Amino acid sequence: MIIDPYHHPADTMTAEAEVTMRRSTFAVASGKGGTGKSTFAINLSMALAALGHEVILVDADLGGADLSTLLGIHAPRYTLKDFIQGDVSYLPEILEPTPSPHLRLICGGTDIISVSNPYYQQKVKLIRALAQLQADYIVVDLGPDITFNNLDFFNAAPVGFLVTQNMDAMILGFYRFLKAAFVRRLKQEFRNESYILSIISDFQNRGWSHARRDLIGSIRAASREAQKHLDAVLETFQPKLVFNMVESPAARKTADQMFSFILENFGFRLQTVGFIPRDRDVEKAYARNEPYLLRFPRSAASKALYEVLAACGLNYTRDGVRVSGFSDFLAYVKVEVPGWNLLKI
Repeated sequence: MIIDPYHHPADTMTAEAEVTMRRSTFAVASGKGGTGKSTFAINLSMALAALGHEVILVDADLGGADLSTLLGIHAPRYTLKDFIQGDVSYLPEILEPTPSPHLRLICGGTDIISVSNPYYQQKVKLIRALAQLQADYIVVDLGPDITFNNLDFFNAAPVGFLVTQNMDAMILGFYRFLKAAFVRRLKQEFRNESYILSIISDFQNRGWSHARRDLIGSIRAASREAQKHLDAVLETFQPKLVFNMVESPAARKTADQMFSFILENFGFRLQTVGFIPRDRDVEKAYARNEPYLLRFPRSAASKALYEVLAACGLNYTRDGVRVSGFSDFLAYVKVEVPGWNLLKI
C-alpha cells in the first residue's frame, strides 16, 4: 500500500510542478530495506568523484537518513529538514564537504517525524532545488518505502537505479516499486486525458495479476496520439537494475526472467547493469563507516562496481578520458584514499 497523507489532491504532480532534472541526476531506490542500496549509492558517488567529477550525494531517505553516519560525518551543520522547514532557504547552503575534494553530501533529517512526509509544496520545492544544483553528477539515495514522495523523486530523475537481491522478498519489493513508479509515471504523463486515466484506474481496480497484459494495449488502442505518447514514455522509462550481494549465477537467470516479464507485461526495457557479489570486504568497510571502494579497492565488489560504471557508459574522467579497464580505474581510486584517513586495521 502506498502511503502519502500529504499528496496533492490530483494524486499526480501538476504541470506547473513537474521539473526535469539534469540528465546526470541518478535516483537510487529499492522498494525493500536491506538490499544495500545506500552502500551502492555511496560507492557509486565515490567512484564518479575518483574520476574527477564534481558529485553531490543527496540523502533523500527522509526520516531514516544514515548516509552521513556511513561517511563518518556525525554532526552535520544542516540537513534536508532545515531546507524543507524553511530554516535554510538556499539548498547549496546545506552541502557538507567530505574528505574527497570532489564529493559533497546533503544530509537527510532524522530527528522529526514530519520530515519523512513533506507537504506537496515542500516536495515540489525540493525537487526544483535539486534540479538547480551545480555538479557533474547528483546521486539521490531514496528511502526503501513505496511512497508517492519516493516515486516522484525517482520519476523526476532521468536515470533510476533499482538495487535488489536474488531473494523472493527483495524481488517482490523491487517489482512493487517498479510497477508503482511506472503507473505513477503514466498518470503524470496522461494527467490531462481523463479517458486514459480511467483505463489505468480500471486496470488497477480489476487487479494487476489479470489486467497488466492488456493495459498497454488498451492505451495504444485509445488513439494515435495516445499511442505516440505512450511510445515516448516507454522509450524513456528504462530503469537500471543492480543485483547486490550475489552468491550464485542464479541471479543472472533471474535478471533475464525479469527483463522478459517486464517487457511482455509493461512494454518497457529493464536494463540489468551489474551483479555485485557478496563480499566480506564490504561488510568490514561498512562496520567502519568507510566506502568499500576506498578501504578495499581491489575487492570483488569494487571490480563489480567498475563494471556497473562501464555498463552505464560512466567510465570516463571529467576530461573525457575513457577508463578502459579495472586496473586503470584503480589508479584513479588510489589517489582518493589518502584524503580519507581510513582507520588502521
